Amino acid sequence: MKLVVTLSEVASIHYMLRTLQDPLTFGEVGNVRHGSFSNPTGPPPPYESVVTGSAGHDVLPAASDGAASAAAAARNVYATGDATQHAAANGSAPAYSSEFEIAVTDPVKQGEGVSAYVSYKVRTRTKLAQYNRPTSEVIRRFRDFAHLEHQLQEKYKGIIIPPLPEKNAVQKFQMSQEFTEERRRALQVFLNRVAAHPVLSKSPELQLFLEATEDTWAVEMARGQSVAAGAGAAGGPKSVLENTVGFFKGLGAAATSIVGGSGRAGDAAEDPEYIKVRDYLTALESHLSEAHRQAARLTGKEVELGEATLEFGQSLERLGRLEEGNVSEAFSQLSSRAAELVAARRKGCEALAAKFEAPLKEAVRSVRSVTAVCSDRAAALVAHMMAKHDVDAKKVKWAKLRGTPGSPPERLAEAEREVSEAEARLRSSKIAYEELVSTMTEELNRWQKERSADMSALLRDFALAQASMSSEGVKAWSGLLAELQAVQGTQTLAAAAPPQAAAAAAQ
Repeated sequence: MKLVVTLSEVASIHYMLRTLQDPLTFGEVGNVRHGSFSNPTGPPPPYESVVTGSAGHDVLPAASDGAASAAAAARNVYATGDATQHAAANGSAPAYSSEFEIAVTDPVKQGEGVSAYVSYKVRTRTKLAQYNRPTSEVIRRFRDFAHLEHQLQEKYKGIIIPPLPEKNAVQKFQMSQEFTEERRRALQVFLNRVAAHPVLSKSPELQLFLEATEDTWAVEMARGQSVAAGAGAAGGPKSVLENTVGFFKGLGAAATSIVGGSGRAGDAAEDPEYIKVRDYLTALESHLSEAHRQAARLTGKEVELGEATLEFGQSLERLGRLEEGNVSEAFSQLSSRAAELVAARRKGCEALAAKFEAPLKEAVRSVRSVTAVCSDRAAALVAHMMAKHDVDAKKVKWAKLRGTPGSPPERLAEAEREVSEAEARLRSSKIAYEELVSTMTEELNRWQKERSADMSALLRDFALAQASMSSEGVKAWSGLLAELQAVQGTQTLAAAAPPQAAAAAAQ
């Protein structure tokens, strides 16, 4: 039963991962892959090094050796068979950025009931001169990470912000050890990906998050909330009216675009290659989600197999108590080996969840982060189209006033000023859109290189986890076979010996 279940699950996941790793070769998704995505060079280290750290090695190597050091460190951690526990216990951080070492450690539940939350220690070492000190340690909770993510999203349009783990209200109230550890790893991945980004790593937002004391950070959080609330209420009734009018204008422009046959607002004005990339991302998210679902299913099957093996060993132990002599000893040996195999399988399942299932889940979130940037691009294009429509409308109004005899000079001057202001907004919206497109193009290439490296590491880690569990199984059953053969040899010798010798041996 084990081989049937495992092979069927592995075959399904193997095909999907090959499709995700090389869309140009496998599946229909390759037909819409952007040409600039090909031939990635110098990829960053894989996901696992972000999660687990380096098993006691130096985690701040030279920049040129960063990827190799991270991969080697991760292999060393995996070889110990205790990757996730190592990171949690030692607070080690990955060799993901040559400028940073960041670890999220020591999750502690604070409070009770609906107000309960988990706090984390965030430990940082950095070589950046802009930081006030080379090392720091602060306490943060999940909403603090969410505030940092929001700040980065609002300020750095066009940049793909690394994703946070999803909020889970049910799991939050349960606060199981498994959920807390999974979130801790995901938060550590988030910070290290931000710290590895060429722009975000230098951001004052990240520096404040990593260095500010709890009191200073609380003030920053309150200030951010008040700014957001003030922005929503600023301007009074007139501003609300203007925003409402603008909303309906945008709605009309979008409806016109959809009725015109584009299917999405602004598609007719977009680069056809970009539309292909956007469609590719939609298909990629779908395939990744399915791969993650199958990975979770595979991990669940492995856990079930381990539990069945444990129950089998316990039943053999009870059966052996009813036997005597060598037969009882054989059952005892079999039960003992089954327990060893279960322990090894549990460790293997933990590695499978941390190095295979969790990275797939993070990959899905990463695609959604890219999609969010695509939404920002669409919004910028719609804003530019609306600004152009506004200019045309104001020019028509101005022309009518000029063609109407007896138009008051002040109204003509006002209409001319409105045209000038609208043209200024049009130029500003064009610049904003073009800058976002330029930034996004660079980001997509950088993100695809990272994703390619992650997919390659994913396949390797999956093979390592499967090989490790199979190796432990072979080791346990081979040892049992040798012991059973030894018992059988003892029985054969006893049966072949003369009665007097057998009696003497028995005495």
